[in-house]
Amino acid sequence: MNDLNPEIVYLIPGQGGDPRGALRGLHAAEPWIRSAIDEVCAQIDPVGAAHALPSVADILLTDRPTPLDYGLAPLAAYTASVALHRILADADVRPACVIGQSFGEISALVCAGAYTVAEGATAVCALNEAFRIALGHGGLILVRASLAETEKILGRLGRPDLVVACVDAADETIVSGPNDAVEALLALRDHETDGLPPLDRLAVPYASHHPELTAVAERFRAGLDPLTQRALRCRAISPVRRRTYTDSDDLRDALADCVVKPVQLVEIFENLPPKERLFIEMGVGASLCRCARVTLPGAHTLAPLAKPLGARNALRSLIP
Repeated sequence: MNDLNPEIVYLIPGQGGDPRGALRGLHAAEPWIRSAIDEVCAQIDPVGAAHALPSVADILLTDRPTPLDYGLAPLAAYTASVALHRILADADVRPACVIGQSFGEISALVCAGAYTVAEGATAVCALNEAFRIALGHGGLILVRASLAETEKILGRLGRPDLVVACVDAADETIVSGPNDAVEALLALRDHETDGLPPLDRLAVPYASHHPELTAVAERFRAGLDPLTQRALRCRAISPVRRRTYTDSDDLRDALADCVVKPVQLVEIFENLPPKERLFIEMGVGASLCRCARVTLPGAHTLAPLAKPLGARNALRSLIP
């Protein structure tokens, strides 16, 4: 990068990744990193225990093929994001901006200082509890195509209950709907292999970003009542509200919006003012880094947890 001090932007993904072993490499590194991870887990585990969830440390720090009971994967993914934020903060690396995709908005608001680590865990568990009424009744499909192409496919299918949930890149869209609509789209793929882009069902046990989920959104919003909002310490941009949050926003209402409104990540990337930036993916995998590079050719990206055992090496450019 030409700029010696590029603006750092955190990208925090939503659900769908596998958090098992995500912090194993970092935890085995320097003692101060191990201590930071342990302290974050210690703040989150009591919240999880109150919801009958086992320790997130058991998921994040080992490579055992541990079953992920309902609610555990989102809590572990949240822990990975805020633990990485804590490590970078301890090394005096601080973001100018955070962008959360879908469920990742919870972690983004914690990284931005609006909520504590424990409050963020409370929000994750509230989301899990709210979605119990929708569990198993719908799903999400990743479409490797533009929004325009995806809308044409949905038009051919003729299922208005299958909607665009996320626009992540020029070649990546996510659709959401009830099981029969999801299965109809997958059946269309299986019968018209020459004319459709790749379609994959995501590992999320319900539909999301769907206007018919108002009951889930209301339950989620009620579960956020215990949270105490604080002043934002950096810019937090919402791809759902499609703007930067302000301290006058009720961020609990904003998080509830994520249940029923679509994610417009491409629009957020395109509207960033010209500047030298380093996009750091603060979660498992590297999907958002790819989306940033597709939307902003030449974008500089870093995904420390894409290869858990190599996470320490990936961070050496930031933490010598």
